[in-house]
Amino acid sequence: MAFSDDAGGFAFSCDDAKLSIVASTWNTKLSQLARMPGPLLIMTRLLPNLDYIGRIVCKRPRDIYILASTDAEANARKLKAQFPAIRIALHSEINAKAVFLGPETVWIGSADFGESKMIESAIGLHSETVFNTAVTSLFNPTWAASREI
Repeated sequence: MAFSDDAGGFAFSCDDAKLSIVASTWNTKLSQLARMPGPLLIMTRLLPNLDYIGRIVCKRPRDIYILASTDAEANARKLKAQFPAIRIALHSEINAKAVFLGPETVWIGSADFGESKMIESAIGLHSETVFNTAVTSLFNPTWAASREI
């Protein structure tokens, strides 16, 4: 049975996907951030370990947008003070763990953006269709309904 578009999401095909199991960290997934031309869009509930996040963000501290839960406000403000060029918005109902790196990379996983000591997994996709549709239908509307700091 094939997936189809409906109110709960959109169906797509993808020729390049990876299931990351335990070993891959956000730092590893974004190791080439400085070379990537598109925006980095992050959805996360919390922002654990600001030193770790800072080591990722400093690779290219521009064109980065972070949507976090209002539960992460204290760390979000500290991160914004350290990297004033990044944009951060807060939403009371964020629990998604997704990273979109333009023009075609999408990571959906179990870990918040930051360092985790838990057993985590994620799926990575290279698809402009998935990137564009997810940003248009998920990230952008949530950003619009959030409070930027």
